[in-house]
Amino acid sequence: MDQTYRTPGWLTGLLIVFAFATALTFGLFLYKHAEEAAMAERYHRLKNEKTALGNQKNALEAQVPLADTAIRVRDDKLSELKSDRDTADEDIKRLLGEHELAMKATAEAYDKEGKTFATLLEDAKRRRLEVGQQEEAALVAERDYDDRRSKARDGIEKTATEIEGIRRDTRRQNAGLETRIKELSDRVSQLTQQRELNNRDLKSDGQILAARATDGFVVIDRGHQHNLRKGTRFVVFNRRGGRNTAKGAVEVVNVDARTATARVSEEFDGNDPLVPGDHVHNPVFDPAAVKTFVIAGDFERFSRDELARFISESGGNVAPALTTSSDYLIAGDRADAALTQASKLGVSILSEDQLLEFVRYRPEFAVRAGMIVVLAGKFTAVSKGKVEDFIEDAGATIGGDIESGVQVVIVGEGAEDEVAQARLLGVTVIDHSQFAHLARD
Repeated sequence: MDQTYRTPGWLTGLLIVFAFATALTFGLFLYKHAEEAAMAERYHRLKNEKTALGNQKNALEAQVPLADTAIRVRDDKLSELKSDRDTADEDIKRLLGEHELAMKATAEAYDKEGKTFATLLEDAKRRRLEVGQQEEAALVAERDYDDRRSKARDGIEKTATEIEGIRRDTRRQNAGLETRIKELSDRVSQLTQQRELNNRDLKSDGQILAARATDGFVVIDRGHQHNLRKGTRFVVFNRRGGRNTAKGAVEVVNVDARTATARVSEEFDGNDPLVPGDHVHNPVFDPAAVKTFVIAGDFERFSRDELARFISESGGNVAPALTTSSDYLIAGDRADAALTQASKLGVSILSEDQLLEFVRYRPEFAVRAGMIVVLAGKFTAVSKGKVEDFIEDAGATIGGDIESGVQVVIVGEGAEDEVAQARLLGVTVIDHSQFAHLARD
């Protein structure tokens, strides 16, 4: 019978104890070794830190004087800041006092504004009520206006139809009127062609006795005894080859008993000056008799009354109607009947411009100090600057616009709108040609 070997229990237990002790001893060895390594490592780290701290200590010891200086500077600044703070505290207390006064004044102002606002609110309510009433009235008026506008539109359409009919009739009438106007224009041009001096039957009303070419004056053989007046104008001519040749024009500036001095206002040819022996002519002036004039038609520059005054002041006579004793007809626009009668009676015909070449005319009104005068249009008969100087020398003021307060408007060419405005306001209108004498002064 076989026998099996078995390990004794105590031996097994001893082996287990030995193995456990061995493992424990090895573990303790490892722990101690690790602890020593850690201690060594910590030692080296602390040593390095000690060295670094030593360096920092040296650096800090070197910075101590600098820090002391900075502390002293900071203490000085703190002292200044304290002083500034005390000053600021006093300023704040003062500003707080002022602010309290301002707040009190502001509160009083707000209270006053509040009362005013309340009053305005009450007024606004009342006005809103009034506006509502007015809006209602406006609505009623608008409805009424719509009705009237509808009726007016119907009336306008009816009137437009009537106007169109009138226009058609007017166009038909204009065709005939244009033909008639052309015929009348040709006739008036033919009848007033006498302005060409070389074709006019000039009559000698006197002669030049002496001429001072350098001064621009001549002496003629007519004076007070011949009813000559200062300002009378003459055409100067000479007879050559059986026909009259106009040489210039003169204006009387000084009158003596038998002679007069005249200023040369125009010379037609510088190579043919005025000389003694030349004749002078003026259809208005007659040393032996008074010329009779008849004025008919409408005129552009002056009214009939003004033209009549110019003729009378120059020594002529103005008659109301043409007769066999009439010497001249002053014809304006729409004077067809008078032109026909003058042709039948053999009466000479002058235009407005032709008459003004021989008569003495100056503005009837007087420019006085304090007047406001407006100039309008293009001035051709005399420069606007001379008229302005004349007005300012008289003590008057030159205005810009035609309005209430303006006394006189002096107009030139192209001033139709200004003339209409002046007449609408009742302002006196004067043609600038009435100041033509300034151009010769």
